[in-house]
Amino acid sequence: MHFYCFFITHKQKLGYCSKKGAARAGSSLRQFLTDNDLPPVWHMGECVDNTRASTVFGGIAGAAGIAIKDMPYAFASPEWSNEKGLDASLAFRLFGIDSYHCVEPPVQGSAHVEDFLKKGTAATLGAVMKVNTDPKALAAQIIADIETQRKKLGWK
Repeated sequence: MHFYCFFITHKQKLGYCSKKGAARAGSSLRQFLTDNDLPPVWHMGECVDNTRASTVFGGIAGAAGIAIKDMPYAFASPEWSNEKGLDASLAFRLFGIDSYHCVEPPVQGSAHVEDFLKKGTAATLGAVMKVNTDPKALAAQIIADIETQRKKLGWK
C-alpha cells in the first residue's frame, strides 16, 4: 500500500484537509483513509506550529524504529505568507526532511545566503530546499523523493 501523508502550513485548500478529500486519493490510500476516518492531508497549524507535525513525525518514526531523517517524509509549503515560513522549512530540514516550495524564498540579495539556504544545508543537515513554480511538477518531485526513501527502506 502506498500511503502519502502531506503536512501543509496553509489553510485547507482544495478540500484535501476534509474527510471528503479521500475521494481524490488512489484506491489503497482511499481505503486506508475511509477505514480510519481520516483526511488525506493533515493541517497542523501555521508556520510556527511545527512542533505538532514534528511530534507526529517523530512518533511514527519511533514506532517504526527508524530515524526521522530516513523516513519517507516531505515538508511542503507551497506559498510564503511571511518570513516565518523560512523558519519552518529550516526546522524540518534540521530533522533531515527536504522542504518543497512553489515560490522562491524571501532571501534574495545575497547569492551566498540563498545558495546555502537552498542547497548548502545538504552537507550540514542532510536535507535541502526544492523550489519549483510548477505545482504539478513539484508534487511529482515530492512523490518521487518519497518513493526513493521507501525503496531505501525496502518498502514497496
